[in-house]
Amino acid sequence: MGTPRLRQQGIALFVVMVVLLLSMLLVLWSSRTALFNELLTGTDSDYQRALEAAQSMVRDAEFDIQGQKPDGSACSGSFCRSPVIDPSQGQAFYPESANDFQDLDAALVTKTPSCVAGICTATNVAAEFWTTATALNAMKASAATYGRYTGAQAGEVGNPLLRANAGAGAKAWYWVEVLPYDTASAVTAGPAQTFAPDSTRPNIYRITAVAQGLKPGTQAVVQSVFVWKKVSS
Repeated sequence: MGTPRLRQQGIALFVVMVVLLLSMLLVLWSSRTALFNELLTGTDSDYQRALEAAQSMVRDAEFDIQGQKPDGSACSGSFCRSPVIDPSQGQAFYPESANDFQDLDAALVTKTPSCVAGICTATNVAAEFWTTATALNAMKASAATYGRYTGAQAGEVGNPLLRANAGAGAKAWYWVEVLPYDTASAVTAGPAQTFAPDSTRPNIYRITAVAQGLKPGTQAVVQSVFVWKKVSS
């Protein structure tokens, strides 16, 4: 009668060890799943932060093009653009006439990239430059940062990618390519005429904003086209 009892105890020990091993595997799996979910959540949050920063950069560029501060009033202050085109001093302004554009194009035609102070002509701007580290770094040297030409401020509780907006610490940039529009040859009816720029500002402005997140490898890009609304006669 004693032998069966010893066998039963051995089987019980084996079962306990199997259950303990399965429990340990379950705990390990749960921990790894929680860690993986946390990594996914953190990566998604970082991208959303970068995307919001890039969208804010586009809006800041629109104010810059219009010569306005964030409240919609005319730009006033040392941060506002002067009517000077001097790449050596990092100065440029948005052309208001065909002659202005020719001056800008002549000043930038030999530069690669053809940008200064965030204003570009399409001559030497690489397509999808944000996909190549070398091209992006070259563009950063001639970019505009948040509030640089509008006086906008992110504030202490704002997006941290916008607060770090100077020098090597910058995390977000924008560039505006000035594309001349031939109003004289434009069609006189239809959508092309409806969305044509005002004759006093005969340009199309292609805005590219890039924001890099707090984590390595996180990057958001937003492109937008801005035109001065055609004034009805």
